Amino acid sequence: MSSSGKTTEVTLLLRRWREGDEHAYDQVVDSVYKRLLAIASSLASRDRHSINPAALVNEAYMRLRQMQRMDWKSRHHFFAFAATQMRRIMIEQARRRLAGKREGQWEQVPLTAHLAWTELPEPAILDLEAALELLAKSDPDLVRLVELRYLMGYTVAELSELMHLSEATVDRRLRFARAWLNARLSG
Repeated sequence: MSSSGKTTEVTLLLRRWREGDEHAYDQVVDSVYKRLLAIASSLASRDRHSINPAALVNEAYMRLRQMQRMDWKSRHHFFAFAATQMRRIMIEQARRRLAGKREGQWEQVPLTAHLAWTELPEPAILDLEAALELLAKSDPDLVRLVELRYLMGYTVAELSELMHLSEATVDRRLRFARAWLNARLSG
């Protein structure tokens, strides 16, 4: 099946699921599981404390299942939401590990051009999460771009098509996000 055929199929399944077809949810899972597992594996390989990739995807699916009535606009909307859920799961895991520890001296870690946030020490991951939440208050679309680019692995060209922006605009907005996050995280 072509890429656009797969996109149409997943979008239709998401709509059927929203309308109450439980079988459609299972088909969505079958259709996108491999991609989400690859993303989770990539994330887990860079984080020594990370949850098992399959467990990360399964936890994300459990959360997504509760969103049955969500108005899924497209396959990309679903992936963006899944990316947010996986990020939140990893943040929650980091918070749990840090909860029992004394607050030591936190190392400030500069945000690199590729935003490999899963490579940061846990306190820095929490700082990044707080910065993303703050940025989302003023520009949620920018945070969505960051998540899709650096968590889901979308290319600038794919983001351009998905967000209906020129590639130059996507690139400029991502550079702005990196600079803003760097400034925020460096104090």
